[in-house]
Amino acid sequence: MTWLKQLFPVLGVLRGYTREDLRGDAQAGLTVAVMIIPQAIAYGLLAGVPPQVALYASVVPMTLYLMLGTCRELSVGPAALISLMSAQAVQMVAPEAAEASELWVALAVLLAMMVGAVQLGLGVMRLGIMVNLLSRPVVNGFMSAAALIIAASQLSLALGVSIPQGDFFHVLGDAIWALPNAHPLTVGVSIACISVLILLKKFAPKAPAAFLLVVVSTIASVALGFEAKGVTVVGAFDSGLPTPMLPVLPSTDMLKALMPHAVAIALVGFMESISVAKTYGFKHRYDVDANREFAAIGIGNLVGGLFGAYVSTGNISRTVVAAQAGVRTQLAAGFTASVVLLTLMWFAPAFTYLPKPALAAIIMVAVAGIIDFREPLRLLRFRNYDAFALGVTFILTLLFGVEIGILSGIATSIALHLHHTSTPHIATLGRVPGTTHYRDIRRHPDARIDPDVIILRIDESLYFANAPVLKDAVEHASNEHPDVPEGIILDFIAVNDLDATALEVLEQIADELHEAGTALLIAELSGPLHDIMEASGTLDHIGEECIFHSIEEAVHSFGLQPEPTEEGELPIEFRA
Repeated sequence: MTWLKQLFPVLGVLRGYTREDLRGDAQAGLTVAVMIIPQAIAYGLLAGVPPQVALYASVVPMTLYLMLGTCRELSVGPAALISLMSAQAVQMVAPEAAEASELWVALAVLLAMMVGAVQLGLGVMRLGIMVNLLSRPVVNGFMSAAALIIAASQLSLALGVSIPQGDFFHVLGDAIWALPNAHPLTVGVSIACISVLILLKKFAPKAPAAFLLVVVSTIASVALGFEAKGVTVVGAFDSGLPTPMLPVLPSTDMLKALMPHAVAIALVGFMESISVAKTYGFKHRYDVDANREFAAIGIGNLVGGLFGAYVSTGNISRTVVAAQAGVRTQLAAGFTASVVLLTLMWFAPAFTYLPKPALAAIIMVAVAGIIDFREPLRLLRFRNYDAFALGVTFILTLLFGVEIGILSGIATSIALHLHHTSTPHIATLGRVPGTTHYRDIRRHPDARIDPDVIILRIDESLYFANAPVLKDAVEHASNEHPDVPEGIILDFIAVNDLDATALEVLEQIADELHEAGTALLIAELSGPLHDIMEASGTLDHIGEECIFHSIEEAVHSFGLQPEPTEEGELPIEFRA
C-alpha cells in the first residue's frame, strides 16, 4: 500500500477526506471550469488547433495530474506561451500545413506526446534541477517578450485582416500597414470585448470575466448576425468524448525537426508549472517534488496525445483562481474535468457563433498582465549582470522567436556567471579594533593591518577559470608589501569547492612563497575541502601545520599576540 501512495499521491488525500474538503474542492473545481473552457478554446486558436483538441487538453492531462501530481492547487491544461510555441514549431516543421488542417493537428498532437516523453524521461532521471538553468531574470525577459508576441499574433483576428506571421516587429509593422483595411465591425467587437474584460477585472475581480464575455458575445453574435456581416466565428466543431488512437507518424525528417522544439517546450512549460506549484507548496507548508511533477505532467502530455490533445502544462492564472476559490486537494481538478467533459458531450454547439475577436481579446488581456517593465529597472539598481541577461533574452525573443530567445537567455546567464566567477572579489583584511573580527580594509578604514602578515579573503569557490587570479593577487600583495612578509594567510571561509587546477595553483603559490621566505597559511578551511586537499596530496605539499581553524589562530602562529577586546579580555581561543 505504501508504494501505491508513493505512485498515486491522491490516495493519501482520500484518507481523512472531509466534507469541508469536498465543499472546497467542488467550489474551486467549478470556478476553474468556468474559466478554463473559454481560455482553452482561445489558446487552442493560438495553437492553430480546433476547439475540441484544446478541450481534450483540458481533460486528460488534468485527470492524470490529479492522480500523480503533488501540488493541490495546480490547474493543468492549455497555456498561452506553450500554445504559441506549439504553433511556431508546427509552422516551422511543416510550412505547407494550414492551421486546423489534418497535418497541423497530427503534428501538434505528436508534439504533445514528444514533450510528454521528454518530461517523463527527465523526471525519471531526477533531472528536475535542470529548470534552475532558467534564472529569474531570463524567465522575466522571456515571458515579457513572449506576451508581446502572443498579443501581436492576435492582431489579425482583432482587426479582421490577414497578417502574415513572423517575428514581432514584422507582425507589428504589417498590422500598422493593414489598419486602413481593417474590418470596422470586427475592430468594434474587439475594442468592446477588451474594454469589458478590463472593467470586470477592475471593478469585479472575482467575476468569471472570460466566461461572461463568451456568453454575452455569443448572444450578440447571434442576435446581430456577426457572421453574415463579416466577423469570423468559431464555427461548428466535433463534440463527444475523446477516444484513444495512435498518432499519425510523419516523415522521419519531420520527427527529427520536432525534437528540439519538444525539448524547449518541455522545459519552458515545466518552468511555468513548477514555479507556481512551489509557491503554493511553500505557502501551505507541504512538499512539491520537482521530479514527480516532471513525471506527472509528462505522463499527462504523453497519454493526452493518445486522446488527441495538444500540449498542456500548469497554468498560473487558473491556479491562482483555484486557490482563491478555496481548493483543498488535487481532487478539485476532477470537478473541472467533469464540467469540460459535459461541455464536449452536450454544449459544444453553443460555441458555434462565438466571435473569434472575443477570443483574441481574452488572450490579449490575459498576457498583458505577464509583461513586467519594472523588473529590469529594479535590477539595474543593484545587479547589472541580471539586467543584461534579461535585456538580451527580451530582445532576441522578439527578434528570433521563443526557442532561440530562451536558449540565448540561458547561454547569456551561463556566460555572465562564468565571467563573474572568473573574476572573484579578493579582499585584504585587517582587524577591527577592539574585536577579533577581520574585515575588508576598503570598507573598514579603521581596520588594523599587521606589518608582518598579509591576510586575503577569496569570496568565491576556486576552479580553473579563476585560480590564476588568486595567484596574481598573492603576487601583487607580496610585491606591494614594503618588506618580505612573514606570511600570507588565505581566508577560505567563502570557498566551497576546489578543482584540480585550483589545487595545482595553491601548490605553486606555496612553492613560490617558500622560495621568497614567506609562509602560506590557510584559515577557515571546511571539512570537505580539507578532505579534497588531503586526497590530492596538496595538504602534504602545503603542510598540515599551515591549516588553521580561524584567522586569529593563524595570526597567533607567527608569535603575534592578539589584541584585547573592548572588555579587556583575550579572545576565547587564547584564554587559559
